[in-house]
Amino acid sequence: MTFQLPAFDASARQLLDDPECLELFRGFRFGIEKEGLRVDARGMLAQSPHPRALGSKLTHPRITTDYSESLLEFVTGIHPTPFAALHEIDQLQIFADEILGDEYIWPLSMPCQLPDDDHDIPLACYGESHTGRLKTVYRRGLGYRYGRQMQTIAGLHFNVSFPDALWTRLGQIRPELAAADPRQQRDLGYFHTIRNFRRIQWLMLLLTGASPTMHDSFRLLALDRFKIRGDTRFAPVATSLRMSDLGYQSAAQASINICFNHLETYCETLRQAVSQPWPPYEGIGLVDHEGFKQLNTAILQIENEYYSSIRPKRVQDSGERPVRALINRGVQYLEVRAIDLNPFARNGISDTEAALITLLMSAAALSNHREMSDNECRAVDSLNARAAWRGREMQQTLPDGRSFKDAALAWLHDLDALASCLDDAQAVTHHRDALEDARVRLSGACPLLAEEVYQGVMHQGHLNFGLELGQHHQSHRRGQGLPNARRAELTTLSQRSWTEEAAIVASDHGSFEDYVLAYINQP
Repeated sequence: MTFQLPAFDASARQLLDDPECLELFRGFRFGIEKEGLRVDARGMLAQSPHPRALGSKLTHPRITTDYSESLLEFVTGIHPTPFAALHEIDQLQIFADEILGDEYIWPLSMPCQLPDDDHDIPLACYGESHTGRLKTVYRRGLGYRYGRQMQTIAGLHFNVSFPDALWTRLGQIRPELAAADPRQQRDLGYFHTIRNFRRIQWLMLLLTGASPTMHDSFRLLALDRFKIRGDTRFAPVATSLRMSDLGYQSAAQASINICFNHLETYCETLRQAVSQPWPPYEGIGLVDHEGFKQLNTAILQIENEYYSSIRPKRVQDSGERPVRALINRGVQYLEVRAIDLNPFARNGISDTEAALITLLMSAAALSNHREMSDNECRAVDSLNARAAWRGREMQQTLPDGRSFKDAALAWLHDLDALASCLDDAQAVTHHRDALEDARVRLSGACPLLAEEVYQGVMHQGHLNFGLELGQHHQSHRRGQGLPNARRAELTTLSQRSWTEEAAIVASDHGSFEDYVLAYINQP
């Protein structure tokens, strides 16, 4: 069979019966990265610089920007539960709101009203250090390759790591995941989890997709694919336009065939993609009168340009490329990227959604194992694309003929014991609540999140809907306030980040051109 859902089988249930199961689950660790555009009181993309009081975008460990100067990114530390990470996101946004003045954090994944001219979307500027300038050049290259509007789409990344003891225990009950070397066993386990997650990604898109509409100022697309009402373009049965082919999809990226079977082939495929020239990007050219237009003319400038719904990650050393970090030290955690901002949740994701993603990731890790053939890889990509573009259409089916909703309910049927174990380990009820919420929504008793967003936008229009929610969330956060000690801590962190950036600038040597070549040509 080309495609088959992973099964939460007898071996997985055996692990839940293990007396040490709760301790294994208490070893999970979580982090969240949440993006959000700065907008003015009219819902226009903010043209102002990143506020200096928020610190240096280059060195601040918690508050930075993504592609655009206007695209805030909040990054948590490592936490024992996703709910603790969400609490930190809340505090970071409260701190930012106190500084933003009359600007708001846009709550939707699809952007606010954008400038008519693509070049009026400001690139993030990371200062005059070699490292900072390289980050800006990379973003300039993304603008030439995909258009700057594409870089204003925001999302949320959910980071999770599992303890080595979990992989050891899984290796005992699933011999195909066993390895004598702890690092090798960890890599096997994480790549197994990635493959199973991709097989159930369509289900997560049904439940967390929240971007069926966009403002009509977003024009980097074939407009005849959408219906229009007022200022709003919409796909009537979409769950996530952000995860559809509006994202980082291109002929260049389509040429990269990665099925996540082995760390070595994953790294080698990406290594080749950052060295293999791509004729359209060669046509863009490498430099102009302003300097570098892009870092190189290859399929990818750097590995992070490859857009996947989930990534194996390893914290990098200074100046180290992502793939080199993986090759040197193996996988450290997984980054789930296929998550739209929930505009009704002030932190971009609710506790229920965070628990659902934890449940799905845990089930992906524990479920049965097999590698992914090229045919299955293509089938999975097609299935996930259909879930993003037409997931709310009742006629959508899996390859076995079952409807999306029937198949999803059947797959979730076996996860009650897992939800209970996760709840017990984290001393919450969120995972059982998330499982019940999913069943209610899939059964039709309550609308999917994408349907709730769609109805709200159809009533108010994309711009007014987003602006009203953004103002509501900001008002709530400002009313909540920060404890004085936490505000002082974040203020100190921002001030220290400027000192750290200055030290980086002072330590630079040689030309920027030589620095770029050395970075690009790392072995």
